[in-house]
Amino acid sequence: AGPADLGLLGDIFGGSPAAAAPPASSEAPPIVAFEKGGLKVTFNARKDAAGTVTVVASFRNDLDAPMTNFAFEAAVPKYVRLTMQPATGQVLPPHMDAVTQTMTCVNSASGEKGLLMKLRIGYMVNGQPVQEMGQVGGFPAGY
Repeated sequence: AGPADLGLLGDIFGGSPAAAAPPASSEAPPIVAFEKGGLKVTFNARKDAAGTVTVVASFRNDLDAPMTNFAFEAAVPKYVRLTMQPATGQVLPPHMDAVTQTMTCVNSASGEKGLLMKLRIGYMVNGQPVQEMGQVGGFPAGY
């Protein structure tokens, strides 16, 4: 019974390939939604059992100067209902991802049409206003 016990312990600590969870995880791999001018926006999406998709956007400033008056807006097609929480801040410090924003999406055409977003991003850097636009697809099927 000794080898069986060792196998069981290996499974408990994830040491055995047999312990791999089935790919039923509702967490999607991170999506780089936007990257330009020192700003990187990464989406971490998770789908719950009811079909609601929660997207946490992380904003990274790779410049030496802070990005101030930061505003992030998203628009979705009519078949998606989008709710956005306020961002955790309006200043992106240099070389950090200190600000996030949470969005909740309900896709009424899930399985038929994928989740799409158009983005509008505005901020000031070194006293200069910056306005950017982008589009994000690439969400996993069923989102």
